[in-house]
Amino acid sequence: MKIEPLSSALGARVSGLDLPSASPDTLIKLRELWLDRLVVVVSGPVLGDDDFVAFAEGFVDGFGTIRETRLQSRLSTRREIKVISNIREGGVALGDLPDGEMSFHYDMIYYDRPNRAGVLQAVEIPSTGGDTCFSNACLAYERLPEKTKQKLEGLTALHTYSYGTTIANEKQSNPQAPRASHPLVRTIPETGRKALYLCRLMTDRINELNESESRQLLDDLFDHVERPEYTYRHTWSVGDLLIWDNHCTVHARTDFSPEERRLLKRLTINAP
Repeated sequence: MKIEPLSSALGARVSGLDLPSASPDTLIKLRELWLDRLVVVVSGPVLGDDDFVAFAEGFVDGFGTIRETRLQSRLSTRREIKVISNIREGGVALGDLPDGEMSFHYDMIYYDRPNRAGVLQAVEIPSTGGDTCFSNACLAYERLPEKTKQKLEGLTALHTYSYGTTIANEKQSNPQAPRASHPLVRTIPETGRKALYLCRLMTDRINELNESESRQLLDDLFDHVERPEYTYRHTWSVGDLLIWDNHCTVHARTDFSPEERRLLKRLTINAP
């Protein structure tokens, strides 16, 4: 198993690993690498749905469970697999989040118990675009001025999401949208590191501040956490299997041509 860093901020690529036959000890080492580097990419052939789920079950053993999807796509044979795709039938997308750019976000931050991690596998990719960007929210927090860190102590934020919205400035107020409040700074239990817990797409306001103060501070923090020195941009190859830490990495997607097919399969790992 060969390991190489993907950027100075976060990420590691693993090659020479046969996922379907990976031993429990190897999966433990992979989890340790993931906790350290936050994003891990395993290079290899595309796994069948059963092998994909079996790998994730072994990876999460002891610290989480795999969440079932709300609606199963016919492009997958397992209820656990969420299909991210622009493939259409009769004009209807057969997967979720089919088109274009997506602003930085944490998955399920609008739930009381957001998921712990995500596992994403590339099956079909466009010739250009559709890259996934990740930012290290631990590093972003650690490099804040001490005065700002002190200001964030005890503050919470409200997060909402209107399903299908992918661009922050196109988000509309929706009183029926799922919502939850969380501390602006969270501690990662396995490492003790602190992370900024907010995102441009889903964080609406800081509960303890007035509207003007909240907007200014959030905009400053959004810009800070998305700075290039904290990020890694992943250009997909077919067969890439990527695991990210959803408690301390925000992620985004770049635009791509609607004329080209894009198909990825995702597993969602619940917090224990």
